Amino acid sequence: MKTRYIFTDSSLGTIYSSFVIENDTIIEATISDLDEINKDKSIGKNIIFFNAEALNSCSLDEYDKSDKAELLKAKFFSDHDDKLLLNPSDLIFFSSFEDNIGIWGDSDYFDELKQRTLDLRKSIFLPDYLLFFEQKNVVVNLGSHYCLRLKDGRGYSGHYQKINALLKSNTKILDTLETRDVATEELVFLQNLNHSSDKLDLISLVKNYHLHHSSPLNLLKSPFNIGKLLSLDLISFPDFKRFAALIFATFLVSLLINATLKSQYELVTNETKRLFSNLGNNSLRLVNPTAQIDQLVTGLKISNNQNYLDSRILNFLDNYQITELKAIEINIDERFSVLYLESLGKQKLNIIKSFLGSSNLNIEENFTEVDNQFNGSIKVLLNE
Repeated sequence: MKTRYIFTDSSLGTIYSSFVIENDTIIEATISDLDEINKDKSIGKNIIFFNAEALNSCSLDEYDKSDKAELLKAKFFSDHDDKLLLNPSDLIFFSSFEDNIGIWGDSDYFDELKQRTLDLRKSIFLPDYLLFFEQKNVVVNLGSHYCLRLKDGRGYSGHYQKINALLKSNTKILDTLETRDVATEELVFLQNLNHSSDKLDLISLVKNYHLHHSSPLNLLKSPFNIGKLLSLDLISFPDFKRFAALIFATFLVSLLINATLKSQYELVTNETKRLFSNLGNNSLRLVNPTAQIDQLVTGLKISNNQNYLDSRILNFLDNYQITELKAIEINIDERFSVLYLESLGKQKLNIIKSFLGSSNLNIEENFTEVDNQFNGSIKVLLNE
């Protein structure tokens, strides 16, 4: 399968370089506009490295890898609230522990880029500094602008004045900083370095990335659209029917889970009413059971300061909360789909696995258990 690598400006309007790799062989293949991507259907994937001068980044060293994406985002914005130029609601945040980086930017900027790329086939968009993935401090002159990637994961792109300011605030890295095609008359903080700047070999860098790294990020992921898949010849009609059946099965799983949980909900309701009855309150209408239990407990006279309604009751209620299917990834080329699930109870996980397993589908599961909750994914392989 051919993979094309493209380097562009921050608006995606100007293309600086383009390469195609097939069977570990890389050649320069010039294109003048991103719309040309759709013309060559022999390309299996397009990776666009763009000038990320409009974006900010942080290291994820201090964050927990088990944190879900939304929790990580909330923690980050809380930790850096005083440094944000915009309201968090106006920002989009991406994270990748594989790249050890958090990236954020103005949502309006991303909306503009998405409109520009909506009809492009099989494209992944990444900040150009992610090309340098080997956990070292490096600054590179790409001709149109500079890239700076730090060992702790952070990355920056932009005019040399921006990079100068970043070097000034990170002087501890100067002794270990590698440089490529750097002009010291521009990056004045590098004038006193003892080592010389190496020549930039972009072809070797692209091939090294292709062979040894693959970022899970895609900053401009398009929404799933069947019409787009068919119109761009990304999927045949027989394959479309297969994936449609899989999607239908996925939603059927959700319906089965909800049907199962309905009976569990009735059980919880009856048990809660029994608990209220044991507390001497038979007439109370259930609106918010947890709060109402707390209110009743507050009014109880309990010896030795022990809470009569211990954590078993609240745990009993919490264990039957309905969780959701978070995302569905469909890989057409390799004929599989991945269901991403979070905070899943063991009973519901067994329901999903049992249903998919009985549907003549091969599945691979990858879950971690935290506090009796399962987070992870189920990979569904389509049979030939």
